[in-house]
Amino acid sequence: MLALGIDLGGTKTLAAVVSDRSEIMAQASEPTLAEEGGETVLKQIEKAGRSALLRAGLTPDQLSGVGLGTPGIVDPIQGLMLSEAVNIPEWKGRNLKADLERIFQCPAFVENDANAAALGEWRFGSATGAQSLLYITVGTGIGGGLIIEGRLVRGTSFAAGEIGHIPVEPEGPVCGCGRRGCLEALASGPAIAERAQEYLARGVPSLLSEWGTSVSARAIADAAEKGDLLSRHLLATAGKYLGIACAMVVNLLNPDRIAIGGGVAKAGRWLLEPAEWEMRRRALDEAGRAVHFGPSSLGDKAGVLGAAALVFTRPD
Repeated sequence: MLALGIDLGGTKTLAAVVSDRSEIMAQASEPTLAEEGGETVLKQIEKAGRSALLRAGLTPDQLSGVGLGTPGIVDPIQGLMLSEAVNIPEWKGRNLKADLERIFQCPAFVENDANAAALGEWRFGSATGAQSLLYITVGTGIGGGLIIEGRLVRGTSFAAGEIGHIPVEPEGPVCGCGRRGCLEALASGPAIAERAQEYLARGVPSLLSEWGTSVSARAIADAAEKGDLLSRHLLATAGKYLGIACAMVVNLLNPDRIAIGGGVAKAGRWLLEPAEWEMRRRALDEAGRAVHFGPSSLGDKAGVLGAAALVFTRPD
């Protein structure tokens, strides 16, 4: 079986032709151009998808279907966007399933991007064979996907898995959602970079000072590897908050796998070791011992492989 998987990001849209054994036969990417509106984004999705098909030497009628992972809350049954996607005007209320089936003339499946990545990790990655999985993507924002007893958990209004908006510091900084102390406001890439700027403004010595006001989570991860104490502190603090959120889910749902993906997770041990330590410290003994915690084995490919997995899994 072959599927076209499409991972819609804030700045880049990645499309890949994927086999049901997780082989990526060809891929292509296009800038998302979110600022130009929903119609332009749809054209970029089509461009990326057709380029990937061309490189694979295939036509849409040779596919089992096309899957799309998109930011925002999605009704996967109807393929309908229930919320705005980040920075994409006119996305709310759009029937993406109908759009994709019109463009590619084959069955289409649409899912929230973190849910799709969770499905990819469960079907093709480190969680293969697991009964339950908490997948967390830590990047510009923090999202999550839950699989329990082999099924995606979407919730009553398709908003399940939003671990980035679990409050982990009640009087903490204001989050983009308007509430205080969310995990996303304390452990996302922009949040870590903002804390770095605060320390630098106080004159704390750090390798990060050479970045000036353009310090990023990636720079912090690089500096941590070079021995920078401030960078290690920043990542450890973010890891602590990540671990607190994980412990809440572990005690509530008792999953057997936690996989961490996203750009910030590339900081590796400086983020993940404090997160795991905090999770195990706070989780109930039985639940904490049962869970395997680690990085996503699919890395940057989790989203596009998960989008393809939507076709192979045929979610209801």
